[in-house]
Amino acid sequence: FVVNLFYPAHQTSVSVRMRRPQYNFIMSKTNITIAILTVIWIAVQRGKGKDGYSSASASTKQPHRRISKYKPSRLENKMMKVSRSELHYDTDMINECDLFRNESRTDFYKEFQEYASNLDRYASAIRKFLAEVEDVRHLPKNMREKVCKSMDEAMYGAFRPKEHLSFTNNGGFVEPLLPPMRHPRMCETDTDKRFKYLMTINYLVHDFGKICRNLGPSSRTVFFDLGASLKFHGWRESPALQLVKLYNRFGFKFDHYYAFDYTFIEPDWVYGKLPDELIHSYHWYKVPVEASPTSKQNPWKSILEKFNENDFVVIKLDIDTASIELPLAHQLRQDMYSSIVDQFYFEHHVRMKDMTANFSSM
Repeated sequence: FVVNLFYPAHQTSVSVRMRRPQYNFIMSKTNITIAILTVIWIAVQRGKGKDGYSSASASTKQPHRRISKYKPSRLENKMMKVSRSELHYDTDMINECDLFRNESRTDFYKEFQEYASNLDRYASAIRKFLAEVEDVRHLPKNMREKVCKSMDEAMYGAFRPKEHLSFTNNGGFVEPLLPPMRHPRMCETDTDKRFKYLMTINYLVHDFGKICRNLGPSSRTVFFDLGASLKFHGWRESPALQLVKLYNRFGFKFDHYYAFDYTFIEPDWVYGKLPDELIHSYHWYKVPVEASPTSKQNPWKSILEKFNENDFVVIKLDIDTASIELPLAHQLRQDMYSSIVDQFYFEHHVRMKDMTANFSSM
């Protein structure tokens, strides 16, 4: 699955053991015929994606092959080869924005600037996009690829994906793991610009064309929101609701939205804040999540296990309690969960110099 580290942002993937069916045959004439027909049937099934349509497309995700490999972008790969001391990562308070501001810090300053400009073009294209369909799952086969290709245009119009973006074979192209782990424009020296980009999620890159091709008519769409407060830094809309609206704009509607938040909020207020498109699918749990694998309040154990590889599952984890968050994140690496989850947004906390003005208590 794709992992997006959420403030900071990170994409990686988890290798999942390939499951191959095993067949044994007694070789009589009858059984040889059965064996041949079985092999043909297996070959046909392996040429089908989630939608059940026969396809030769290499980008179609096949339920029995949930092995996810990660290929970093060219710039991310360069970053990984530079020593921690050269990047000043061996200090107690990391100064990541200096990589964008100071041309003498690295040999790839211009590539940082180019990526930021490409990201601006991508965000603009995403804002303008509106799918011509209500739900891509209901598209007939002859219309599916046309709609999916229209989703590709926003990404390919802004990036040269194979150079600028990282890649997972299940999730497609994603934003590379680069400092400052938020939108790079938050490193601007202009105070107004910094504030504008400080809390935005527009640095996240989604391969919507790939997601479109992976969904089938029987796929269930599920969003897990752990830390689901609708009160987000005052007047701002919560990142989870921003993501839901983004997916909706591309024709991905969520059948189920599981919201966990321990802080008490009046139910009437919550109901009033919910967008209309979530009223029918919103499940609200006013209990704290627990990391124990056997606990009823572990959402992976109690809910996630009820879904399967054919479904589209999105998880956002941000409960500001590392002792619970990190175990839950690591549990998703297990085969039984990693084969189900498609997108994972996670807020991992680090000490960063450029954030101290906004979080002085830290």
